[in-house]
Amino acid sequence: MTRLLFALVVTMLLALPIVPLRAQSEDAKSPPDTKADATSQTSAAPAADDSKPSSTNVSNAAYPRVHPDGRATFRLKAPDATKVQVFTNYGLGSDGPWDMVRGDDGVWTLTSPPIVPGFHYYALIVDGVPMNDPGADTFFGTGKPTSAIEIPAPGVDFHHARDVPHGEVRSRWYSSAVTGKTRHIQVYTPPGYDADPQKRYPVLYLQHGGGEDETGWTRQGHVNFILDNLIADGKAQPMIVVMEKGYATRAGEPEMPPQRGRGDGGAFEDVVLKDLIPMIDANYRTLANRDHRAIAGLSMGGGQALSIGLTHLDTFSVIASFSGAREVDPRTAYGGVFADPAAFDQKVKLLYLHSGTVGLDAMIHQQAGKLAKALQESGIRNVVFRDAEGLAHEWQTWRYAFSDFAPRLFQEPRARRPQGFGRPIELGPDDVAAYPAPPEGFKQERDDVPHGKLEMIEYPSKTVGNDRRMQVYTPPGYTTEKKYPVLYLLHGIGGDETEWQRFAAPNVILDNLIADGKAVPMIVVMPNGRAQKNDRAEGNVFESAPAFAVFERDLLDDVIPAIESKYSVDSRREMRAIAGLSMGGGQSFNFGLGNLDTFAWIGPFSAAPNTKPAAELMPDAAAVKSRVKLLWISCGNKDNLIRISQDVHQFLKQNEIPHVWHVDGHGHDPDHWSSSLYWFTQQVFQEMPLPDDSVTSALPGKWSAVIETQIGEQDYEYAIEDQDGQLVGRAVMTLNGETYRSELSNVKLDGKSVSFEEKLPFQGTDLTITYTGEISGDVLSLTRQVGEFATEKLVAKRAAAAK
Repeated sequence: MTRLLFALVVTMLLALPIVPLRAQSEDAKSPPDTKADATSQTSAAPAADDSKPSSTNVSNAAYPRVHPDGRATFRLKAPDATKVQVFTNYGLGSDGPWDMVRGDDGVWTLTSPPIVPGFHYYALIVDGVPMNDPGADTFFGTGKPTSAIEIPAPGVDFHHARDVPHGEVRSRWYSSAVTGKTRHIQVYTPPGYDADPQKRYPVLYLQHGGGEDETGWTRQGHVNFILDNLIADGKAQPMIVVMEKGYATRAGEPEMPPQRGRGDGGAFEDVVLKDLIPMIDANYRTLANRDHRAIAGLSMGGGQALSIGLTHLDTFSVIASFSGAREVDPRTAYGGVFADPAAFDQKVKLLYLHSGTVGLDAMIHQQAGKLAKALQESGIRNVVFRDAEGLAHEWQTWRYAFSDFAPRLFQEPRARRPQGFGRPIELGPDDVAAYPAPPEGFKQERDDVPHGKLEMIEYPSKTVGNDRRMQVYTPPGYTTEKKYPVLYLLHGIGGDETEWQRFAAPNVILDNLIADGKAVPMIVVMPNGRAQKNDRAEGNVFESAPAFAVFERDLLDDVIPAIESKYSVDSRREMRAIAGLSMGGGQSFNFGLGNLDTFAWIGPFSAAPNTKPAAELMPDAAAVKSRVKLLWISCGNKDNLIRISQDVHQFLKQNEIPHVWHVDGHGHDPDHWSSSLYWFTQQVFQEMPLPDDSVTSALPGKWSAVIETQIGEQDYEYAIEDQDGQLVGRAVMTLNGETYRSELSNVKLDGKSVSFEEKLPFQGTDLTITYTGEISGDVLSLTRQVGEFATEKLVAKRAAAAK
């Protein structure tokens, strides 16, 4: 770095909102010892025979040359010059400029002292005038195109182009409404992107540093080669990487020169959120949700990543800053995002920071440790800081940073699949989906809905003999003036009380469903189903299987009483549900059907081999029929454990016990569990009436409902009138933009019980649809039987009183 550039970067950093952290793990890998002798004297010796042209030279240029010991020889033909120097402070070192020596032929040469391995900018100064080296390629990196030289690090090739499948770096222009200009980006698409037009990918938004542009990460950083190699080695997930020019001014304002850094009044932040991300999601096959979106950058770009990412956790789940951090107050920084450690860890999968240890990065590194300690002591866990020992504020540092960061990105939780228990998958005619796939974005946090609260609490367990933890979701608007139903949600054998949140974001799913009127506001309790003193998922998790059976007593004797003493809970059995995944699915079968006086709604997903035999679970079929409000069983058709749920389904079918059997196209994985939770939570507690004094028999009026069906979402409006003591009605249904009108007949109200029929003209056929259910104030809870094709549950709400 030159003194000028050093001062410039310091100025930029002081203007940036940067968070330094240092929590280096024991397996941190530092680069080889790269410290150079800063006191070495320059030498005018000619290039050694074993030197080679730099890899950054223009085609066929013999100079500059690089020696095996890290020295470099520079050469310039300038017969009329009186003084020629190598300007070093862009990156070659701070002991320059180095004077070149003129030969009799007018050729000036210099062999340098050993240079720190990596990529370095430099310039030549001819009679006081800086110029680029005609033998070296130029890179946009000091606010202008500048010469550069690559000094190889012995044995280091992670950023080289290897003989592996390669992704593509695509150049793209797009229109920005924020700036009123056309902007340029580079987009890396992984190997095989064009081969499978159905596959979608996570996205990393990756920013450059001050004085650089959108080409820096590929030309200087070789990020495409780093990712190609990591993907080929199975160490990183295939991903799309978007690299934007990080300078922006709003439409009508003067354009900001590159060296001004971040001081854009938030214009670049708006470009990313309002222009760039929507454009990328519209034009590339992305997984367009926060769980599959990350933002990172170096130096100035690291500050941008922190500022944008930490203040928009609804958009990004991973944030990374390389050499772009400064010390802040963790209590107030970024709108207080660090103030609630548990909430931060729930939303941020990874906050990753990296720096060198010398030069400007020495300051960053020092400040990092202070904040890291504060964040860790506050309880934040999802923070990683790594360093590149002996390297400075340069591209070699950031190459190491990216190669360590990328393997941590978008790693989906591994399915907790017990080995050796699965049998070959044999699908029968019943093994089909009862519900379609959830709509796009169903578990993506939305700004337009109220949000519930997720908190971790402790409770005393007499069963286990110590205090234990569980995670609790309370719905938006939770108040002690109201009593709420409770869903107990159980995890798998390799999980704990955080697994559901990590796998399926149940709080987000419920927030969205409740806001859309599709789910009843409920409390969701996520306890630890491993009922033993050390309840962590450590070592051989299958050895803890007996503790999952013990959890039945902990749940009944300790968990439920603790919840009902702390929260405003409706403690009737009809207002209590149990569901779970894998081992938790088996527990849901065992505990739910084994305690019908406690649970009325039961939802096993991908049940594991801990499930008891069906005949043992249900010795009294009549009791199950009369007491279980809903038995909702699901599994994926690629799940080797499907036979367990199939056996229960067949028993239920043979004994004519009502239930839902839903088989989708997933395996033993989070996609199936989140989808099952989405549908199950729309069914539970829907039929429960309000207290008698709040029930009205005023059926006439307009009622509206949205019904999820196998052919799409149907918007219904029912209008019921009282004509001389006779109830009559009509309905208007909208499906895929088409409107269908029908008549309602045999409309009956008997106390709370409601029934009617609908004749629906649909695709040339009159479908007979029967409705039965109950009225509770301004809510109709109905079961809808569509001929012989489908049975659906719905909730209709009063839209307007009848005239």
